[in-house]
Amino acid sequence: MRTRPWLLGAVLLAAHAWPALGQDAPIKVGIALFPPNVAQGEGSEGYTGFDIELWEEIRGSLKIESEYELFPLERLLEAIKEGEVDAAMAGITIRADRDAVMDFSYSYLRSGLRILTKADEGGPALFRLLESLPASGIFKPIGYLVAFLLVCSHVLFFVERGSAAVNRNYVPGIFEAAWCIIATMTTVGYGDITPHRWLGRLVAFVVMVTGIGLFGIIIAELSAGMTMVQLSSDIRGPEDLRDRRVATVAGSTSVDLIRRYGARLVEVEGIEDAYGLLQAGGVDAVVFDGPPLSQYAKENTEGDVILVGPLLNTESYGIAFPEGSPLREDVNRALLKVQEDGTYDKLYSKWFGDQP
Repeated sequence: MRTRPWLLGAVLLAAHAWPALGQDAPIKVGIALFPPNVAQGEGSEGYTGFDIELWEEIRGSLKIESEYELFPLERLLEAIKEGEVDAAMAGITIRADRDAVMDFSYSYLRSGLRILTKADEGGPALFRLLESLPASGIFKPIGYLVAFLLVCSHVLFFVERGSAAVNRNYVPGIFEAAWCIIATMTTVGYGDITPHRWLGRLVAFVVMVTGIGLFGIIIAELSAGMTMVQLSSDIRGPEDLRDRRVATVAGSTSVDLIRRYGARLVEVEGIEDAYGLLQAGGVDAVVFDGPPLSQYAKENTEGDVILVGPLLNTESYGIAFPEGSPLREDVNRALLKVQEDGTYDKLYSKWFGDQP
């Protein structure tokens, strides 16, 4: 009996699509450690993280079973291309060269590369504070404060001069008016110079309402500067990476950026290895995706590492599949559902602390 071509094609298509249609064998999902997206769970809980919980929502929506298989990041990309896994996610950046050899879902997260380096605690704190002032943005609010003080002092002088509070002459009258304004703004309130006329009291009221708040902003900026001066580094951005030893994970998108800035590349298997090199002084900085670096800096108990510079190379993460995978369309639909019903926002807030 002759086999009809269309029947054979249907059988082959069904067999190819079998993983996405509730097969007996669970779908194999490749992952790599990439906290907080993918991290080792506590005890026997396996793996946890934003990507893991997002996949569990997608898997539940599709009513399929899956199992995780851990790879080094560079090996994970090969496993996708070779079809060793049915899907993979671990902060995998969607790029044209990768899209040529594998398929991607819709983007589920946007991030970028950051620079992590050791804090430099050497040198006098005052000098480092003064050096950091131009980049701190504090001069602008100080300028507003000085302008506010000058305007209010002159207004108070003109409405109160000749009274018991302010001398009629410009000098020393302007200094008496300025002293009254400063005492009011700082809430010291010595009371040796107080407005006696209603217009002068109106000026004092304006200072109380607005000037005290402005003075508080300046104090907050100076306090932040004094705190952060203990966490400074001679590496402040990508332009400072030239001729420095910089570590990153082999096969990651950070490799090209490090070379572009003329740094001496040190490739490691996992991001934890890069952290170890940084702490041991084996490298001057680590360049990698923002989420894991931010988490490491936040959880570093020694407080001796900092993130510096702007977000580099904004990237989109996607779930990767072997080329031609029938699973991709089902996952895309489930991903859209998770984003539309509010589940995605809850997961994002849980793992990253704010709204996407």
